Amino acid sequence: MHVVEITQLRLRGVTANDPALLESLSQVRRKLQTDSHFFSCIDESSLIYIFGIWPSLDAHLAFLASPARDEVLSPQEAILNFQWTIHLELDAITPQLFDSPFLAIERFDVDAAKVEAYDQIVADHLRKLRCNDRGLIGVTYAWRCDMPTRSHEAAILTTWSSDGDGSTKAGRRITLEHDDDESFRRILFHRAWNIEHAQSAS
Repeated sequence: MHVVEITQLRLRGVTANDPALLESLSQVRRKLQTDSHFFSCIDESSLIYIFGIWPSLDAHLAFLASPARDEVLSPQEAILNFQWTIHLELDAITPQLFDSPFLAIERFDVDAAKVEAYDQIVADHLRKLRCNDRGLIGVTYAWRCDMPTRSHEAAILTTWSSDGDGSTKAGRRITLEHDDDESFRRILFHRAWNIEHAQSAS
């Protein structure tokens, strides 16, 4: 099954607007053929996100363990520090989601006993967003497919157009209801803008 790789990287000596950064990221994309999209974090400007598509989780892990990994990624180490990677199943996500001007990513750790309840709560919130927000392009969520047994983590992805105040809407928190026993723990909430969209518009 195809998976979406979400990788967080920290910039070293460059900014997200630097054409050299986009060229470096694009070179890796061409070599790996992952149809990657690149976003700069609004909340912490030294962070960027890469969203790439792999044929399977094993395919990405095999690449990371191979000599090709150093050959392809070593040139980036002077300007990028790896932070973390997660993988989501692609069948829960529309790839066009990552071609949006703005994106918000929210990660939650979920108790095993509350996975079904979480599904229902988030589904209700996503329906409200789809009905009430005119600048909305897409909103979805998926479960991580690289977690240890009995561990569960979900990611909510929300994308917005540049119409109106879309950039601020991208940061709207999806508040989970009935969270009174800490069964749903938010790990991360970041907003980001599409690096390629911004550079093509400038």
